This record gives sequence, C-alpha cells and structure tokens, in this order.
Amino acid sequence: MMVFQEPHSLCAHSQKQHVLPYFLIVWSPMKNNKHSLWRFIYKLHRYIGLTSSLVLIMLAVTGIALNHTAELQLDQRTIKSTAILDWYGIKSPDKLRSFATRNHWLTQMGQKIYFDQHVFLENQSPLLGVVETEQFIVIAFYNSLQLLTHSGELIEKIPFAAIEHIGSGLQQSIVIQSSQGYTSSNDGLLSWQPYLDKPVTWSTSQATPEILATPLQQSFVRSILPVERVILDLHSGRLFGTFGVIIVDISGIFLLILAISGCAIWLKHKLRSLRHARRTYRQR
Repeated sequence: MMVFQEPHSLCAHSQKQHVLPYFLIVWSPMKNNKHSLWRFIYKLHRYIGLTSSLVLIMLAVTGIALNHTAELQLDQRTIKSTAILDWYGIKSPDKLRSFATRNHWLTQMGQKIYFDQHVFLENQSPLLGVVETEQFIVIAFYNSLQLLTHSGELIEKIPFAAIEHIGSGLQQSIVIQSSQGYTSSNDGLLSWQPYLDKPVTWSTSQATPEILATPLQQSFVRSILPVERVILDLHSGRLFGTFGVIIVDISGIFLLILAISGCAIWLKHKLRSLRHARRTYRQR
C-alpha cells in the first residue's frame, strides 16, 4: 500500500532542506566575526572622533595661528593676564636699580631701562650711573655711554671701555672711572682729558619710590611672556606639563586611527557599491 505525503508536508520538508544551509551560512562563525569586526570599526571611528574632537580643534586653531605669527604679531604682543603669568611662575624682581636726576628716574629691570615709567632702551650690561647737565643726561654702562635729552630721547651712543663709575666734576664736567684711570669731558663728550686730584660727585643708585616701583614691576612682568610662546606651549601640550604632552600624543595616535578606520569604511562602501553595480548590470 502506497502512502502519499501531503503537499504541505513535502513543502515543509523542502523548506527545511533549503533553510538550514542558509541559516548556517548567515550565522557561521566567520560571518559573525566579520560583522563584529566592522561593527567595532564603526564604533571605534565614532567614539574616537568624539573623544579627541576638542583636542584636534585646539591643535587646528593654534596651528593656523602659528602659521600667521608675523601677520598677527604674536611674537611682539605679550600676555597681560595675571593668571597665566602666575601659571608660568613669572614674578617681578623685588630689587630695582634706580638713579635719580632732578626731575626723572632711570631704572633698570633685567635688560630693560625705564625712563620714569616708559621703556626707552634695552641693554644687557648693568646700569652703572646717571649724570645730568644743563644740555643732556648721560647714562653709563660697562662698555658705553648714552646721551639723552631731558625728555628721555636717545641722542647718541658712545663706545667706552671698562667703565666702573660715572660722576660729575668741576664746571659740570662728566667724569669717568675706568680700567684706564680717571678721565673727564666738558664739551659734550667730544674730547677727554685726564682728571686727577679733583673733587667728584659719583652717581649712586637710590631706593625706588613705591609710587614708581609698583607700576614698573607690573609693566615689567607684562612685557616678558610673548603670546607666541603661550600658543606654542598650548599646541604642544606643554602648557599643562607632562599630562598635557601625553594628551596631545594620545590625540595624535587617535588621529591616525581615525584616518585608517575612515579609509577602511570608505573602501568597504566603495566595494559594496561596485558589487551592487555589477549585479545590476548582469541582471539587465
């Protein structure tokens, strides 16, 4: 006796035969690992982009600014912020070297020479003294004399070897003590003669008045740190010490990962679109 299976049973049996291999193909370990890898790459690309975006924006902005240092005058402009100056540990000198004339003060802080509250000169040598005459003011450094008007304008710089002291002698003459002895001039420093056994009033430094010292110290501190230096330190991460450098280094590594993962994602989509175009072409 022959037993016939119902058409429904045959169809179900046939479907099982076809569905099972497809199911195994879709959920095979190789296929699953491939999808997991691409899912990981997508998430990695997304989260690294979000995590490093602020640092990358900072690097881009500071890099553009540094490329235009001359146009923006970053090397000439200085930081005035007390918080940033304190962060760098920049302090004003406690002791100022000042010399007084009848109506003005000349003060040296670092390499800057101030005429009252204004910088008019920079010199690496220490300021040795100041003498005022009816015609001009003479200031002495170790290797030069400089003539100023009574309003602080530079007239002339005169080289002079190994100056030790400067003072005023008879008839408003300028007296110099150097390694070669004592010499004087009373014709505007045009000629010099020996000066021996005659009275001299030597120029000596004096305590800077508080009303002048405070603004000078503030001005000095605010003229030290260029804006360019701060932007360079921010760009490299050194503004925040070792921690900042590490963060910038990690962001650089993240940028490499972003570039590699971005290329991989683009290549995947490109290959997929090519395969789709090829299948579409074959079906025509």
